[in-house]
Amino acid sequence: MQTADFDVGDFNSREAADKSVYVKFYIRPVLNDAESDKEGRPIYNDKEYIEIRTPGNQTNIVHRPVTDMDKNRFKLAYREFKSGEAEQIGDGTPLVEAPWITRSQVEELSYLRIRTLEQLAAVGDDVCTRIPGLFKLKARAKLMAERAEKAAPFLEMQKANDELKNRLETLEKTIADQAALIASLKKGK
Repeated sequence: MQTADFDVGDFNSREAADKSVYVKFYIRPVLNDAESDKEGRPIYNDKEYIEIRTPGNQTNIVHRPVTDMDKNRFKLAYREFKSGEAEQIGDGTPLVEAPWITRSQVEELSYLRIRTLEQLAAVGDDVCTRIPGLFKLKARAKLMAERAEKAAPFLEMQKANDELKNRLETLEKTIADQAALIASLKKGK
């Protein structure tokens, strides 16, 4: 008689096999191209993601946006995630996108629940008085937001200009192709 190193019952239902995988739901900031173009700076929106790992296999790790199937398949983990165990960053520009903020400052500000440049720019002066250097960071965040707001219309015009240039190049190529086709048809007569 032969014995197996696995439970044959695991092949009878997916739920049994799912018990052996590590599942983590989390929030990931995803770049919003339309809003970024409109504002003239990177704008991110929170999106739910899932990480699925097979124990002992470091090459089989899945990171992707959450689907309805994931919510149903891993109901307990998803319920725990939605109950508040996951920290949300919020919409805006994550602090890690600002090159003038160090990683340690990002961590310190995260502890204060300040995770975006917009949140940093809106921090009250009472909070700034308690934390050394926060006035300076707040002022820089405000300046960056003001500059981006002023530059946004120009960036939008530049994008529209680039689109028009591409369209014009396409039209010119089409006209040249048609002219060549007409010339070849005239020679054929």
